[in-house]
Amino acid sequence: MTSREKMLSYFRLFRPSNFLIAVLSIFVACILAGGSTQNLWTMIAASLGGGLIGAGGMVINDLFDIEIDRINRPERPLPSGALSRREAGIAYVLLSLSGILLNMFTTPLALAIAVAAVPLVFLYSAYLKRMPLLGNILVAFMTGLAFLYGGAAAGRMEATVMPAIFAFLINAAREIVKDMEDRDGDAQLGARTFPIVYGMRASSMMASILLVAVIIATVVPFWLGIYGLRYFILVNAGVNTVLLYVLWHVRRDQSAASLHRLSVLLKYDMLIGLLAVYSG
Repeated sequence: MTSREKMLSYFRLFRPSNFLIAVLSIFVACILAGGSTQNLWTMIAASLGGGLIGAGGMVINDLFDIEIDRINRPERPLPSGALSRREAGIAYVLLSLSGILLNMFTTPLALAIAVAAVPLVFLYSAYLKRMPLLGNILVAFMTGLAFLYGGAAAGRMEATVMPAIFAFLINAAREIVKDMEDRDGDAQLGARTFPIVYGMRASSMMASILLVAVIIATVVPFWLGIYGLRYFILVNAGVNTVLLYVLWHVRRDQSAASLHRLSVLLKYDMLIGLLAVYSG
């Protein structure tokens, strides 16, 4: 394997789209919390630091999931043999340490959240991921925590509570959809995810309930006067239409290909949600 191919394998291991979404989410959270050019470097350090810790989480997740990925995702760098366990382990340590070090240039509260996030992500990958619903809730919590972390870095965590709630609910739904997609591979290796324990019908119902909760939650800040008309228009036109589409299809087509498409839609729908919150 050439050095270029090796670098591309690392690049795929870090999930660049997830990294960019995490960085952008944290940066927007900083702005919502009153961040400005006066503390720009703090915002950049927090955004990159959080993104690196998240990328480290992707790596450790793949390390623990290598046998499952041989069935569900054989093209990924570890199950395909493009990278070794040792190489991925070193990458995980470097990414996590770099994320924590960058947070030394933020605030004590943001640093504390970053330090706590690393063992939580490890715990999820090692133990909780294969437990019904608990692992899904932890991932959703960590995604919502990213917004609170951005608020902590900018000094006004309370300003990021609403986007944190949105992120928690939509990611909880997405985690259920992803587990539905991966059901066959997970079952072969004894994982006890929600779809395996309770079935696909109950899983689609749970995902649907969470998606409806997101839609309802998006109306609350407009009703309370927290966000304005631009937010309301954009969140309904750009976010809730996608959620309704996913809500319609998750109970009607539960093939792996369809569920994968819905999972991707939910991931990028969060970007539109960020834009709506920022515009509001």
